[in-house]
Amino acid sequence: MNIFKDNDIRGLYPQDWNRETAYRIGYLIPEVITGRNIVIGRDGRESSKEIFQSIAEGLNDRGVDVIDIGVVDTPAVYFTVGYFGYDGAIMITASHNPVGYNGLKLTEKNAIPIDSKNGLDLIKSLLNTSKEIPFEGKGDVLQKDISLDYCNYLKKFRPQNSRLKAVYDCSNGSIASNIHAILKDDTDNSILINDRVIGDFPNHGPNPTLPENLVQLQDKIKETRADIGFCFDGDGDRVVIVDNDGEIVSPDLITALIGIYYFKLFPEKREGNNKVLVDIRSSQSVSESLENIGAEVIACPVGHSKIKKIMRAENALFAGELTGHYYFSENYYSDSAWISVFRILTVLSEGDLNLRDLKAELLKYGHSGEINFTVKNSGKVIDKLQGIYSDAEISDMDGYKFVYPDWWFIVRESGTEPLLRLVVETRESDALNAKINEISKIIQQ
Repeated sequence: MNIFKDNDIRGLYPQDWNRETAYRIGYLIPEVITGRNIVIGRDGRESSKEIFQSIAEGLNDRGVDVIDIGVVDTPAVYFTVGYFGYDGAIMITASHNPVGYNGLKLTEKNAIPIDSKNGLDLIKSLLNTSKEIPFEGKGDVLQKDISLDYCNYLKKFRPQNSRLKAVYDCSNGSIASNIHAILKDDTDNSILINDRVIGDFPNHGPNPTLPENLVQLQDKIKETRADIGFCFDGDGDRVVIVDNDGEIVSPDLITALIGIYYFKLFPEKREGNNKVLVDIRSSQSVSESLENIGAEVIACPVGHSKIKKIMRAENALFAGELTGHYYFSENYYSDSAWISVFRILTVLSEGDLNLRDLKAELLKYGHSGEINFTVKNSGKVIDKLQGIYSDAEISDMDGYKFVYPDWWFIVRESGTEPLLRLVVETRESDALNAKINEISKIIQQ
């Protein structure tokens, strides 16, 4: 079934999958998550409650108790399974995808992700067979309010002396479920917009990497003369940051700024660990900045399950993606938009730094960000590019990265949407548009 991706399960609901599919997936999940208690959280999409009921029924019919934590952000699910020691967890969400989509993110004990290699492919294969799995008794659905524990957990990451005025755009996503409690001690400096969970995202879409979804935040920053703005995605595991001029800060640059926290301001928190993962789409300036302050930079592929596994294998300190995901070893090797927000606020406050100026220091090269193309045959396009740019140094860690002495580009198929994604970087900023146009024409031929 095409709803099974590398990192999660995702598709249009109920067109690609429906209540019956959800029940069957729930019934099969104990084949990959062993144990008798599984946490389920969900975002605010209109289909999420129905999916929850079907998944829970399937799990209960296998004798598994469901710990229902309600509408929460995805990092709250990782917290719950890690902090309380449950056997596994499911987050019902389509993350940044448009209205109409929904999906599932699965984790084992200790918030270890389940992907195509360690479980999703098995569920897919069982779903497509008539193999009968015996009924194993009846489990229960147990309600659990994690809000107080989650808020207390996040307090240890909060900046101690920040007086920065910040705008928080919840995008009407599930991060709004706890934002008032999380920021209750900083209400004087916090301006909230779209802070109610509404399943059809009426004010703008749930993907903060699209510039049109940041306009409302940019306007509010200018209106209130705020120092910084944060826009969260639909399930609250990603954040995109806007500076005090209302200008977007490319999310890869934030990885370098988080490095300032650990390598310059609070090196004792590293406990001797200096490994940082940077995804292969990020600007070279990010790696250079991190290396200049003592980090050992490791290039990594895209996708939360891959990054978390590499982090654990390397015992990496933190990791950053171009899409606004930031991962922390001290947070069960998982991503957290809130911890990212608090780390950046601390860097700016403790260092008495200006985000606009920090961004300017990092913008050494011309970097396109991610450009999306809808193509009929991605493989054919990639083959064509390999032929034309055969003289480049080519890496296939994730997609294909073509590296020249003074520029590079990467093309890769999306793991969550039917798209081919392109990123281009040039040493000279003036050369960027020409290279984007050159490659775009080839892709669109």
